[in-house]
Amino acid sequence: MKKKTSLKLFVIVIAFCAMLFFTNSFGIVDIEKTAIITAIGLDKKEDEYEVTVQVAVPQASTASQENNKAVISATGATASEAIHQIGDITGWYPNLGFCNLIILGESMFGENVTKALDYFSKTFKLQDSACLAGCEGNAKDLLTTATPLDNISSFAVQKILLKNPGMTSDVATVDIKDFAVGYYSAVSSGYMPYVRPIEVAETQSSQKAGSGSDGGSSGKGNKVFDASYTLLFKNGVKAELLNDHETKTFNLLHEKVKQSTFIVNDVEMNGVMENYLLNIVDNKYKVRLRFDGAQPILEIEAKILARVDDRTSTSKEEGLQSPVYLPEATARKAESDFKMYVDSILQKCRTSQCDLFGLDNMLYRYHHKQYNAYSGKLYDMLKLDLFVNFTGVK
Repeated sequence: MKKKTSLKLFVIVIAFCAMLFFTNSFGIVDIEKTAIITAIGLDKKEDEYEVTVQVAVPQASTASQENNKAVISATGATASEAIHQIGDITGWYPNLGFCNLIILGESMFGENVTKALDYFSKTFKLQDSACLAGCEGNAKDLLTTATPLDNISSFAVQKILLKNPGMTSDVATVDIKDFAVGYYSAVSSGYMPYVRPIEVAETQSSQKAGSGSDGGSSGKGNKVFDASYTLLFKNGVKAELLNDHETKTFNLLHEKVKQSTFIVNDVEMNGVMENYLLNIVDNKYKVRLRFDGAQPILEIEAKILARVDDRTSTSKEEGLQSPVYLPEATARKAESDFKMYVDSILQKCRTSQCDLFGLDNMLYRYHHKQYNAYSGKLYDMLKLDLFVNFTGVK
């Protein structure tokens, strides 16, 4: 009797589970009612936020074709209100699950950008790994820019922000989560890449990219994008800007990279000034904070393995040398330039009070007794102890 009861109960449970299984939508997105947002642009328009979204428009087709998009804008007192407004005027439900890029226009830099970004950093609708970047001009214009790289401009921007992770060091990439962590830290500082559109000659492929029925392309020109500059923020407000050399130097002290480059100009070789392009094969670095009595010291050690990628020299002797050999004069000039870039970065950290190297966290973790006395004052009192060594491949 008990066996029959157990068997009936087992059959009922299986039937109930099957009913739940076959009535589930399996998370399928109804593309006819959903706006699949791939990028978001934020601009300040008087007292309101102008939110521009780039929407991927799937097409039912058996043939391969270019990506289609629509670019839609709305305004609101908050960023979330503007996004809901976009849903109201289009009839689409805004799906942020596929959004990998948030762009801030220059009009946002004059005030605390976290007022607008707070919604995106806390909502579960957006993934934490979404890239964050500022741009030259308006974010709306960037998202409607015609580019020969892709029919969807935000995809072209993502390509340069996420170009070969762990390989190149040209861009100081940051995501929405890391920027929020930096803002809500004790020193309230952060950074993000600065995207600049660059005009290029019009080609047949770029004409095709700029002339399609994309629902938002301005078609005013064909541009590519550069993100080698870095914006520094203090209390959510833009405070400084690192150039391309400083960005690359910071990245070499911040992460492991391979196959990156380092430009060394004006190297004196046999009485002639030459320029070199070095290929960075590997980098090792240590950044730590220590105290010599009451003097805080930033200790930086960088060992960079490089080879000659190109040179301006026409000397036959140098042309026959193996590229793995790094001339002594070139190595010393590279070290001198590296030190100059580090000094420049620290000076910009002093003027902006942006804790780019995370020294306040080091102070709290490893020198807690001195934290109250030095927190917020480290960069003004800091002494640099830098050792950098460029060597060729052995």
